[in-house]
Amino acid sequence: MSGFVQHPDASELRQRPDAADEWWQDSVFVTWHAEEAGIGGTMRIGHEPNHEGGIAALWFGLVTADGQRYRRNLTAPLTDADRLVDGFGALGGRYRQTFDGRVRHRVSDDDLELDLEVEDFYPRTDFFPSDAGTVSDDFASAHFETSGRITGHVRLGERDYQVDGLCHRDHSWGTRRWDTLLNHRWIPGTFGPELSFGSIAWHGIDGSVRQFGYLVRDGVVTLADDVDIAVTFEPDGTTYRGGSAVWTMPDGERFAIDCAPYDATISEHHGVAVVDAICALERDGKRGFCDLEVSTNPRGGAGPITAALRANVTEGRSRRAQEPLPA
Repeated sequence: MSGFVQHPDASELRQRPDAADEWWQDSVFVTWHAEEAGIGGTMRIGHEPNHEGGIAALWFGLVTADGQRYRRNLTAPLTDADRLVDGFGALGGRYRQTFDGRVRHRVSDDDLELDLEVEDFYPRTDFFPSDAGTVSDDFASAHFETSGRITGHVRLGERDYQVDGLCHRDHSWGTRRWDTLLNHRWIPGTFGPELSFGSIAWHGIDGSVRQFGYLVRDGVVTLADDVDIAVTFEPDGTTYRGGSAVWTMPDGERFAIDCAPYDATISEHHGVAVVDAICALERDGKRGFCDLEVSTNPRGGAGPITAALRANVTEGRSRRAQEPLPA
């Protein structure tokens, strides 16, 4: 993994803020899928200690193959119960990510209990190239990602799920100017220790468009020469039926995946609405997953989401109103 910045254990914990920067933030994110159990989801906890006296931003979504949903999307005052010695908390510590040699996610909320642990497949790595532009300059100046195995249990309502699946996670800290993002597509995922991947397309407020990606094969990282991402949108202009991505590698190989979400969650923060769609994948007989994450706001508007055909915008526990439309 030479040539890429890798981060030590201390980077799993909260970082020292720049007290003079209102937009300094420290955030952790995980996306995961347990195909056999038929459940997946996302969680982001973001601490903004200098904004409005200090806030904790929470994005949380669960989706199941049979239509169950759970969502929490809110900001609340950053309290001592959120400033964990061993990690990050939100909503008074009811949502938390901690680290004691392994990363652990725990949630205790109405109709919901979650306890999941991650085993990484490869070291914490910053994949952003030197010419990433506004994505690194204004959004994720210090950053790492990794994929892994996720295990544990979830109780959603009266149903228990035993989780043994795949995940991708990251940690970013530093200045984050949410108003510099217009559109993005991010597709992280994994098939297991032998193959993980990531790609991003980023449209910044300065008019720049950056696209880059990587493959991690048995711990060896290779940056793609080119990445092409396409998304098939619904009439609501926000949610989507699916997507595809192609990585063109330095040796000419074209690595391609087709993403078919079984459900998604919308999270809003500082005027940005992000859709995270959980997708099961198959390639050469191997099962995997990805998160097809998308935001679309090319003219920089700030209005609310008024329709979401293929994603959840309801707080708490809910159910899909109908089965997904044909892909």
